[in-house]
Amino acid sequence: MKAFLGENSLPPIYSKVTDGNGVDYNINVKSNFGLKDQVLIVKDIPDYLNIHINKQLTNFVVNRITTLKGHFIELHSFKNIADYLKSNFGTKSRSNLRRYQNRLETCFNIKYIVYYGSIEKQEYNRLFITLKDLLIRRFKEKKEANYELQHLEEFQDVVYDLILNKKANLFVIYDGNKPISIRINMHKKALSFYILSGFDIDYSKFHLGTLDMLKNIEWCIDNDFEIYDLLKGYDYYKKKWATKTHYYYNHIIYNSNSINLSLIGKSRTIKENIKYKCYNVFKKYYLDTKYKEFKKSIYRVKNTFTKKEKLFKISDFDSKISNELIKIDIEKDGAYAFLRKPVYDFLFINNESTNNVTVSKFVEAPNRFQIKSKTKYKLLEVIN
Repeated sequence: MKAFLGENSLPPIYSKVTDGNGVDYNINVKSNFGLKDQVLIVKDIPDYLNIHINKQLTNFVVNRITTLKGHFIELHSFKNIADYLKSNFGTKSRSNLRRYQNRLETCFNIKYIVYYGSIEKQEYNRLFITLKDLLIRRFKEKKEANYELQHLEEFQDVVYDLILNKKANLFVIYDGNKPISIRINMHKKALSFYILSGFDIDYSKFHLGTLDMLKNIEWCIDNDFEIYDLLKGYDYYKKKWATKTHYYYNHIIYNSNSINLSLIGKSRTIKENIKYKCYNVFKKYYLDTKYKEFKKSIYRVKNTFTKKEKLFKISDFDSKISNELIKIDIEKDGAYAFLRKPVYDFLFINNESTNNVTVSKFVEAPNRFQIKSKTKYKLLEVIN
């Protein structure tokens, strides 16, 4: 998949790649790929693409192994986002999605910006620094090791030029000038692929990840993409949005004229088949979920002595003692960044705009704060 989306070359065993409509995706084929003296594995080929084999290379074997399930959205089936939502979500779910978006836009100074064809390099670099921080915080909250971070620098190195050539985009939700949700998509003609995303967990009450997905689907429909491939993993979440499931498969390629390579190729084929059959058994009996819980337990043990998350309590407040307070800025003053999530939760619950809310600290009580809106006074206490 990486070679298909980027400019990497595929082995000459392939002559072309087409979709169901016969569109040719003009793959790069590298003639000097070492086919004669090694066993090659091409991974993550989606089954909705047609892979054409070079019939002239008769002495090479291509073994196909079905691997994991993926999900995609058939964008060409919908005129607009309203049509998509009506076809795939019930009345209550559509109402909730509207409520989340309206609440987010009421409470904050929200902008949706898609970088596609152009982006300033300084802003590009800032967004990747922010995305790294968002991913670290999100996975720490989930108590899981983050496997996406290891690929982030690699994406940063290549995505800038892909954006300029309209082969990728960054979809960003801003609160004012602050990026609070960032998604990377890559494109190949009429196909769009979700790569990775991160959102600010301080805004989690607003279902920011859900709105990010919704807005990206809308953008893809409006820009005439036919398929939005959500790729593999996180099935429980992606199946809510997908209109169709598919499978990925790997190709194991080897030279049948070589006894040694034939033995290696056949052995690798057997091992890969066994591995993915075992994985499917795990999925069938939900053993993968238990394994994830086990890994979370290991993560918690390893991070036993890390700083614990603060807990808060919000209650009614008597405004008569307001002279004991000093106003603070939770956005600009990093010392009070820990207050953002409870304050944002207050905004969501009360449908208040951040422009009408101030936060103050008690002079003689460092764990007590006041939230003041146009009509309400609330006491915010740190209770641990």
